[in-house]
Amino acid sequence: MGEKDHTQKMLIGCRDVFAELINVLVYSGEKVVNEADLLAGPTESLYIGTDKQTNQQFRDCSMYELHNGEIHALYNLENQSIIDAHMPLRCAGYDGAAYRSQYQHLERGVYPVITLVLNWSREPWNTSRSLIGLFRYKPHPAVKAYINDTSLHVFDMCFLKKELRELFQDDLRIILDYLCDRESLLKRNQTMKHPEEVIRMLHALTGDDQYLNSIPLFTSPAKKGESTVCDLINSYYTKGVTEGHNTGLIEGRNSGLIEGRNQVIQALISNCKDLGCSFENTLDRIKNSLSLSDDEALEDMKLYW
Repeated sequence: MGEKDHTQKMLIGCRDVFAELINVLVYSGEKVVNEADLLAGPTESLYIGTDKQTNQQFRDCSMYELHNGEIHALYNLENQSIIDAHMPLRCAGYDGAAYRSQYQHLERGVYPVITLVLNWSREPWNTSRSLIGLFRYKPHPAVKAYINDTSLHVFDMCFLKKELRELFQDDLRIILDYLCDRESLLKRNQTMKHPEEVIRMLHALTGDDQYLNSIPLFTSPAKKGESTVCDLINSYYTKGVTEGHNTGLIEGRNSGLIEGRNQVIQALISNCKDLGCSFENTLDRIKNSLSLSDDEALEDMKLYW
């Protein structure tokens, strides 16, 4: 599993986030699965490789749904930061191992295995979603009915429709709004239940180390349950101000104070645009951070926005 996929696993491995994902994507927002009924399932299974040796295969995140101590379903989530053309084969192996395990424990009863693939790449899933689609040669129509196909249930997370995104209310909504609707992200100013996991996922999706540097600010006992999206953005922004200011000073010594000042302004505006801030919001931040008059800040914004 890639590092990005592992980082994303941290957030969706939280039971409340996992339950909401299942309820939204499988049950169209109906609260069928309760986080209190979830129990971590196996992420490792074994298979015999071409070398006739026993090999391990790992799922990203797996949870049992229990009622009165009995298993009703096994839900599995697979994170993909890149599109894997052979994903139907992988999922067939995962699900087959899960059903094989049930055959060895029939006293527990037989239950469904549900697997969802979460595509976090910036491209829609454009390869086959079925096992039959991977065959080198097209099967004869008569034999097709006898093939046990495996179909992928893929969700392109960067392209979810607005009405589906709005069914999410917890931490994953922050991630989805960041990817799809940053203006809404700022307006909602949502409180983060799992700030470290959210920040690490933002880092995985953006590659921006500034997010990792902010983790200590949001994981102290004093901040527990009180960290909002705007707190995170302000932290990110403040660091950008400092770095931009330092860069500007260096440039100022070498190329003159005016050019150095312009470097600072450009860095601040660039940071704000990356975060999805509106023109008006960025204008206020520029004015307050650099103690500019309304006219000065507006002139700079018109020049560099």
